[in-house]
Amino acid sequence: MSAGAKISNLHRLPHEIQNQNLPDYVYQVLLEAILANVLVPGERLLIDDIARHFGISKIPVREAVKSLEAAGWLDSRPRRGTYVRPLSRSELEEVFEMRRILEPYSARLAAQRRTEAHLAELRELVAAGNRSIKQRDLVENSRVNGRFHMLIAEAVGNKLLADTLKDLQLRVRRYYANLDWRTRSESFGEHQRIYEAIRDRDAKRAERLTSEHVEHTWALAARKIALQPSSAA
Repeated sequence: MSAGAKISNLHRLPHEIQNQNLPDYVYQVLLEAILANVLVPGERLLIDDIARHFGISKIPVREAVKSLEAAGWLDSRPRRGTYVRPLSRSELEEVFEMRRILEPYSARLAAQRRTEAHLAELRELVAAGNRSIKQRDLVENSRVNGRFHMLIAEAVGNKLLADTLKDLQLRVRRYYANLDWRTRSESFGEHQRIYEAIRDRDAKRAERLTSEHVEHTWALAARKIALQPSSAA
């Protein structure tokens, strides 16, 4: 790394290769690091450094970086390099416009269409979320939160809807990476009430509670982006 360059957080990523598909493995590790704010918004990523970190050639790294750029996680700037895309108020507003429409609708249909298997997994996710809060396990807490919302979408039985909501959940995740545990506990309390409405097949209540939950999470994310004046408009 050149003199005067910012210290990279690559050293915080796992080194071991756990997948024979190298581009896919590097993509997944880098994406998870971006979502968890291990690789922070605006951080520069160098192909040579990434390849050296994993002990692999630059070819699969280039493929992974190109895929991350195409998916909107990285920005490449001519003659300046590749950077983790900054947090953006405009991106956040676009994501939440979609969430406000799709998630309450999804919860209403899930209350009508869910199976006992869906219900059992939702119940376990609520319990797992509470355990992760008690154990202060950020990785598990983030995983459970995302899976809870995704399972509701899957319970609808509409693959296009589920795929769209999966992308929205990924895009909003890094805006919550630094939430305090009291706030996380409040959020999972809302999950409990949404689960109960779906369990009771109360479609209107599930829709209303999910709408309230989306507005609560919007307020948290908007507060975070407001504290970062350097973020993209």
